[in-house]
Amino acid sequence: LSDRIMSHYGDTPEGMVESCMEFLRICVAEHFNDVVISIKASNTVVMVRTVRLLVKEMEKEGMAFPLHLGVTEAGDGEDGRIKSALGIGALLADGLGDTIRVSLSEAPENEIPVARKLVDYILTREGHPFIPGKEAPQFNYLSPGRRKTKAVRNIGGDNLPVVIAERLEGSFETNPQFKPDYIYCGGSVPQSRDNNIAYLVDANAWNPEDKNVYPAFNYQQMIELHHTVSDLKFLFLPYMAMNDEVIAALKLHPEVVIIAQSNHPNRLGEYRAMTHELMNEGLENPVVFFQYYQETKAEDLQIKAAADMGALIFDGLCDGIFLYNQGPLSHIVVDTTAFGILQAGRIRTSKTEYISCPGCGRTLYDLESTIARITT
Repeated sequence: LSDRIMSHYGDTPEGMVESCMEFLRICVAEHFNDVVISIKASNTVVMVRTVRLLVKEMEKEGMAFPLHLGVTEAGDGEDGRIKSALGIGALLADGLGDTIRVSLSEAPENEIPVARKLVDYILTREGHPFIPGKEAPQFNYLSPGRRKTKAVRNIGGDNLPVVIAERLEGSFETNPQFKPDYIYCGGSVPQSRDNNIAYLVDANAWNPEDKNVYPAFNYQQMIELHHTVSDLKFLFLPYMAMNDEVIAALKLHPEVVIIAQSNHPNRLGEYRAMTHELMNEGLENPVVFFQYYQETKAEDLQIKAAADMGALIFDGLCDGIFLYNQGPLSHIVVDTTAFGILQAGRIRTSKTEYISCPGCGRTLYDLESTIARITT
């Protein structure tokens, strides 16, 4: 950005957009329309907000230039894939973007397959069934703040988003660096439990005498939820089950944390509709998003989960993430992916973040070995 733009706007999305618009106005004045806009950042929050704002400003001035999307200097391995899918996926999901590049600090031929998987996954939502809903009037799409919620234990409010993991088959392995905040264990609680982890158990198997264990209800158990005494309760809730009874119960029970569920082809759309319905009803229950997959490769899980969570994170709607993968991937891979998504969205840091530029790095030195030496 020029000194003039920096002095007026600072290093902000608004400054990036105004700088871009100055050039576009010249192009329009000179009747030169063969322009594709590439406006990127290594910070996913900045990248998404900048593109959203740019589209709005172009619409104001009657412009419709195509967009090239990318998260620059995204990194390598898991980090590069998650970061790219999070930022690019959030914009593609909103119908923004005409070309993309996944910028990996790896061999250049690795980029295209990842980009293709991301685009193909987003396109599976095309032509999806209609989702009824009404946008909350207080929501600011261009610069959203975090949705106001009441803190329940360490979920919601000003707390960092939590990670919930499942251990339904009885294996409770964890990586000390990426240890889930909560573990859902279905109908039985393990005898040996980690004191640093809280547990969810199905409501009909919950014992109030079990320390650090909390009941999880489904939407057909609203009467049981009402009569159960616990300072924290979880409710598995699909959007289409949000009837008057459920809304009334949530108003009576601020101690309930919603675990949002969806089988809709456009899962993101239903989750957005649900959180906006909560805002319209004045409800401040925290929301954790349940994401279900059946992947056999870690890369596929990383791309899909990040693409599904991106817009929810950038819209300020995420109080937690619950990834469940039915397949051969280890629990540790799934847990690491969940933490990686929160870090890529800049809402929870769990490890050192490395910024590496594959463009100049590839021509000046052995990029991959240099990154490996720095990060190990």
